[in-house]
Amino acid sequence: MIITLTTDFSDSGGFVAQLKAEIIKLFGEEIKIMDINHSIKPFNALEAAYIVRTTVPEFPESTIHIVVIDPGVGTDRDIVAVKYKNQYIVSPDNEALAMIKPDAIRKLDRMEINPNSSKTFEARDIMVRAAWLVYKNGFENIGEPKDSLSENIKVEEKNKKIVGKIVYIDNFGNCISNITKDYLKDGFTRIKLKNLEFRHFEETYHSPTSLYKALINSSDFLEFAYFKKRFSDEFGIDYLDEVEVYLP
Repeated sequence: MIITLTTDFSDSGGFVAQLKAEIIKLFGEEIKIMDINHSIKPFNALEAAYIVRTTVPEFPESTIHIVVIDPGVGTDRDIVAVKYKNQYIVSPDNEALAMIKPDAIRKLDRMEINPNSSKTFEARDIMVRAAWLVYKNGFENIGEPKDSLSENIKVEEKNKKIVGKIVYIDNFGNCISNITKDYLKDGFTRIKLKNLEFRHFEETYHSPTSLYKALINSSDFLEFAYFKKRFSDEFGIDYLDEVEVYLP
């Protein structure tokens, strides 16, 4: 059994260690715990959305993912368990789940899971225990059905144009949109991002034709990069900036 962790806790404060200790208490010492990322920028749930979308499908079926970027900790925002790609994700219902289409969603009841939970560390007291209940009792036997998630970042298609958004900026300053290569299978005439225009794709980050470029990355998303420089800094690109693709 594999449990993964994605948080904005960083490596300080011992919070990740407490999560792991609680997981071991509940699941036993044989449980496999994998850290996906604890360096999400504080409160930036959208940053986690791309990581969830591209990382979860790589894991074996029945893996349980705990994703906690939770500026609303302790409030009445929903906590959910979702079934996705024959795996399970436990998370606050926020932008961290905005790029997936779950097969099923369960809204969790905090009092049923742990009436003695801390209001400031529900990752440990609610979400780890919810993951254990999914494993022990089955996904369908936790919480109650929920029709949809609160956030959804969609690609819009209108008038021979596709409109997406920048949803992830990686450690190198590369800017990744939510537009996948499937939207571009019939080609394009130009791509616009702020005051920049791109007429074709490059295959690699190091290209002799242009220092900055558009390309399809290893996860099949439209990405913008600058060779040995941070594209985001060079051109002032930020999360949710609009990307327009003009179709033939």
